[in-house]
Amino acid sequence: MAIHLFKDSGLTQQISEGTLTNPDSDTYNGTDGQAKDRELFLANEQTILAGNITSTQTSIPLASARFADGDTIIIDTEQMVVTAGGGTTSLTVQRGQNGTAKAAHTSGTPVYSALAYTTLKVKPVDSSGSDESSWCKVALTQVDLDAAAPGAELTLGDKAHDVTLSFWRRSTARLAVHRLTSCDSPATRPECSLPGRHTTRQDRADQEL
Repeated sequence: MAIHLFKDSGLTQQISEGTLTNPDSDTYNGTDGQAKDRELFLANEQTILAGNITSTQTSIPLASARFADGDTIIIDTEQMVVTAGGGTTSLTVQRGQNGTAKAAHTSGTPVYSALAYTTLKVKPVDSSGSDESSWCKVALTQVDLDAAAPGAELTLGDKAHDVTLSFWRRSTARLAVHRLTSCDSPATRPECSLPGRHTTRQDRADQEL
């Protein structure tokens, strides 16, 4: 995916997406119907340059492997298309794509997936066993969780490639249920586009929450 969910604003604690390899897990007291709130952060796939690059260099060193062949990435305002090296920290790229100008970039500069999103939405989805998506509410602020409908979809709006969005989730254990709740990313329903291109539809990704 070109967009991910994190438990922290520093984007270091990524939540797994449908695999439960790195879930957002917690223990709830079902006797009391305990509820817990958490702020979550949504951001594009990203890393940083591992070295300086010139305006003509086509080999791009990255701090971590984040992109696949065919992806469009953006460094500062320059867009590039990955032609080789996807899945590694050394990419081969075509420079100055989609009408952007080739430029030199310095080590440590952020490298993003170039996708921008419109009408971005999140929704609790339970695709394993009985449907317990109604145990979760999502809202733009913690205060808004009180009025949010359980299991309802939340519209986050538009998101540029370099913007991090946040929202709040409340998980509530049903009475008389004692269990460890493990949550993966909520489903997203974005419209995605490359800057300067017409908006195209991205298929809905239903991931466990």
